[in-house]
Amino acid sequence: MQRLIPLTLIATFGFTAVALAQGPTAEEASQVQAVDYHYGLALDIDKVIHITDTSDKVGVVPATITYLDSHGQLRKLNYLQLGGYDQGD
Repeated sequence: MQRLIPLTLIATFGFTAVALAQGPTAEEASQVQAVDYHYGLALDIDKVIHITDTSDKVGVVPATITYLDSHGQLRKLNYLQLGGYDQGD
């Protein structure tokens, strides 16, 4: 019985560490207000969480990047990028 308690604690803390390491949830990301990019905006991107997939788009299209800054704050940035779809001329 005495061996079971430490094993339970290790398992509990191990699962907690894994959950924290996975980053923000979709609900947390949806709560963050996006900022529109403008030329010269200083960016502090430490870890990218999500980028809009524009591989099926043509031309200049809106995209959003969700990221953590160097202080661990979740942020979103709206910007324009060239879509990746090739029409095959």
